[in-house]
Amino acid sequence: MPGTPADPRKRDTKRQWGSDKRTDPHPIVPPPVSEGRITRGRLAIVVTITVWACYVIYTIIQQFIAGHAHTVKLAIEAIVYMLVVTGLAASAIAYLITRIGYFYRARGHQRAPRIMLDEFIGGKTPSVTVLVPSYQEDERTNRTTLLSAALQEYPGLRVTLLIDDPRQPKTRAARDMLLAARALPAKIDAELRVPYLRVSGAYASFDEQVRLRGGYLIVLEDMRRLAAEYRFASDWLLDLGARQEMVDHTDTFFVENILQPLAVDLGQIATALETGADEHATLPLARMNQLYKRLLAIFDVTITSFERKKYVSLSHEPNKAMNLNSYIGLMGGAYQEVSTPLGTALVTAGPNRADLVVPNPDYVLTLDADSVLLPEYALRLVHLLEQGAFERHAVAQTPYSAYPGSATRIERISGATTDIQYIVHQGMTHYGATFWVGANAVLRKKALDQICETSYEGDWEIKRYIQDRTVIEDTESTIDLGVHGWSLHNYPERLAYSATPPDFGSLAIQRQRWANGGLLILSRLKDQFRAKSKREDKNRFGEYFLRVNYMASIFWSSICLLIMLAYPFNAELLNPILLLISVPYFFMMAADLKSLGYKRSDMLRIYGFNLILLPVNMSGSIASLLQLLTGEKSQFKRTPKVRDRTTAATSYLLLPLALIAFCIYTVWRDVQLGQWNNLVFATLNLVLSAYAMIAFVGPGNTIVDLLTHLKDWLVRPVKPRRRKERRKPAAGQAPKAPAIGDWAQVLHYRQEHGATAGQVTVRLQRTEGGDWRSDRPKSSTSSQAHLFEEFSFFTVFQPVYNMINGHVVGYEALTRFADGSNPKDSLAAAAERGVHVALDAALLQAAITASAALPNGTWLAVNVSADLLGRPHELAPLLAGSRRPLILEIGDAAPTGIAQLGADIRIAVDDLGSGYETLSMIESQRPAVLKLGLDTLRNLENETARQAAIRALVEFADQHGCTVIAEGIETAAQRDALVACGVPYGQGFHLGKPVPVERVLSGVGGW
Repeated sequence: MPGTPADPRKRDTKRQWGSDKRTDPHPIVPPPVSEGRITRGRLAIVVTITVWACYVIYTIIQQFIAGHAHTVKLAIEAIVYMLVVTGLAASAIAYLITRIGYFYRARGHQRAPRIMLDEFIGGKTPSVTVLVPSYQEDERTNRTTLLSAALQEYPGLRVTLLIDDPRQPKTRAARDMLLAARALPAKIDAELRVPYLRVSGAYASFDEQVRLRGGYLIVLEDMRRLAAEYRFASDWLLDLGARQEMVDHTDTFFVENILQPLAVDLGQIATALETGADEHATLPLARMNQLYKRLLAIFDVTITSFERKKYVSLSHEPNKAMNLNSYIGLMGGAYQEVSTPLGTALVTAGPNRADLVVPNPDYVLTLDADSVLLPEYALRLVHLLEQGAFERHAVAQTPYSAYPGSATRIERISGATTDIQYIVHQGMTHYGATFWVGANAVLRKKALDQICETSYEGDWEIKRYIQDRTVIEDTESTIDLGVHGWSLHNYPERLAYSATPPDFGSLAIQRQRWANGGLLILSRLKDQFRAKSKREDKNRFGEYFLRVNYMASIFWSSICLLIMLAYPFNAELLNPILLLISVPYFFMMAADLKSLGYKRSDMLRIYGFNLILLPVNMSGSIASLLQLLTGEKSQFKRTPKVRDRTTAATSYLLLPLALIAFCIYTVWRDVQLGQWNNLVFATLNLVLSAYAMIAFVGPGNTIVDLLTHLKDWLVRPVKPRRRKERRKPAAGQAPKAPAIGDWAQVLHYRQEHGATAGQVTVRLQRTEGGDWRSDRPKSSTSSQAHLFEEFSFFTVFQPVYNMINGHVVGYEALTRFADGSNPKDSLAAAAERGVHVALDAALLQAAITASAALPNGTWLAVNVSADLLGRPHELAPLLAGSRRPLILEIGDAAPTGIAQLGADIRIAVDDLGSGYETLSMIESQRPAVLKLGLDTLRNLENETARQAAIRALVEFADQHGCTVIAEGIETAAQRDALVACGVPYGQGFHLGKPVPVERVLSGVGGW
């Protein structure tokens, strides 16, 4: 059945001139490489090495034997220049060698036929867990990635979204991303459950019918039923594609190259089954079972999520490696959530008491949140690793390719470099120099267990499978696996695609991270080669050379290019023969770009692109050197995945402009001095770097970013002034008595940092006999210091909304105790000990203090016990500390002594039902606020009599100057019914949950 193509009108509305016009992806299996292309590749290697050797020999003879370098300066220049030429030639040779290796592998690859994969699915397959680390990704990106993982043709798959977003977002957009990420796995799981239940039911019915017929007989109706299931699955996938939100080329790729081909494949099988049944042919039972299991494998998946930052017992290091490590370290265990003073921790528990059970899979598939997999990825790679020849391979992967059809020039050129890197990585496998590329990979869990390192953060055990010492964690893990005798393999097919940054700002962050780390772990190569020698495994020069080049070439190439650009070398060193060193490299890259669907001229664009990235690459390299010297980890910077443009750093804009200015100066100087050889090089750099700044960064974007940085530098945010400390009383002057007795009895402090930020601890003193005291002890000695016990609590604020316009008008302060106990129970326990008034005062003071940070223009409602309300002379000083209007919620207590608290203090009372008692209370007590409780709201949306009663109550309250607030609103239907009854204000979990003040400011908990 042909698929419906995605609507191109819904793709990127703005496409730059020079954007990617490719519509089709690269073929999954590389086309066979001609013998002529391989011959030209070999010739390019020979020419490059020969010309380099001739140049070095000629320069040594000219400068040192013939004596042209007759001064120390000239001798140093000659040595440095030969080293620069050697460094650049080494990088060129490495590329030329790896592409030959790629050609050999592409020509010799034999794809496993589908029938072998169906047999593999039909047997007992190893378990696989897919881990998708995600940090502040939009819902569409996460959904596409999770769907591509969930629709893998692999049975019993488990997909887990590792949400690493801040648990206390600072913006509403970040809050929305977090909530969407939490809800998304359940949504996709529910979607896939529909076809799975249907197909599994059909398979069970087929199996039962076959057993009733003796266990082997297949009839024509079985063929038609199986065809119907395949037809249903095909239509379901096409419908899924039709519902996909089409925003950019990544969505088009997902629909047209993942969903639709899979749907077409299933439709063809359905047609073949129908045709066979029409011709009165039946398949063997084994083949019918294989086809049912293949269909089940597509939808047999469990999708979950996990947040490591929820638990204090797991690492919170801000990098992808520790996000993965935290979950991998839990595999094979059952855990219980335990509340501690620092937060929730995971501790080992029996299966019957476990809150979290994490299976221990045979393989772990890691997949970045901006990447997608073709449906056969997991099946083909696990099938490969299960072969005897690959039993010592720890990692199998397909280096990712770039999506076709990108809308910006920089995406197209960045995608071209990505596709070139695919050739490089595939070629490195030919020489045994494979590196793990972290965007996607299938990892053997047994190998991960062998390289696991255990450390401790406080009392918590932290496991590291993937090293986070550098920001290119997959590279160091490659060395760890090699030390333990494991190999890695690049599967020679294109089965994975990943997004490239759409603007220069986000690209600079990505490339700076890539350049940071290789130098740090370069010395670890000796550990791998020493381990190979102990195993009597031969060390090959090609592997060593390619590994060193992979980790250090960004550094030495950047240094060499900067030296050539900046220093005016002796004209004798600039021999025209140098062109022959670089020409084969550029010609071969141009040919590779052409074969990948790009233009040959893109080779020059890539060169200019790399020129303006020189400051980025040098920044990453310098960060590596600083970490090497100081031992402090470099900050992990995630590549932004946003539709809006990311502002580029000032240095990444000014330094390329300085390079262009320097090239202009060099051209002028070369013309003046007649240095025509150097003039060609300088002119080329000037033209290409200027083109790159205009085409890939843009003059307008450059100006806007620089002005933004200038504004941020000139206009600094004003820091709030510190409060002046109260002066200590003069000698002999008695201190002013605090609100409740003497606060030597009630000592309170608030944590400002760490996991317990916002927590208030109140210490109440006991007698030596263990009894609680409410009076101040006559003496206080050091021997009595241990007689304090603590109540630790948080103040949370629930918003009160104007339900007409949706604005927040106030907040109610509520208390949550750190040990998880019910606040009423804690207050009751304090009452039994005679310290409930002191504790209630401490709760009130903490609420008023924390409320200072609430948004201006809102009031604060606080709960006050009857006992504290009966002490107005002690309550008034506490209330005087509030900076905003106060409402005292007194429940059904008698409002005695209210006048002593101040004229601006308003009282809120609870309703006594919607009958006469409430009306009488409003008339007699004249409260400012009446709160409607849960009993009054119960089934309000369905009972017209209750609605009429509330409508009359609201009208009566309004006549007596009383405002009605409904609390406990849990559904939209309740809210709408209350608004229809004339209730203006409301609060409840449907409108906004109680959250600490820090989360109030970040917009969390709101409507």
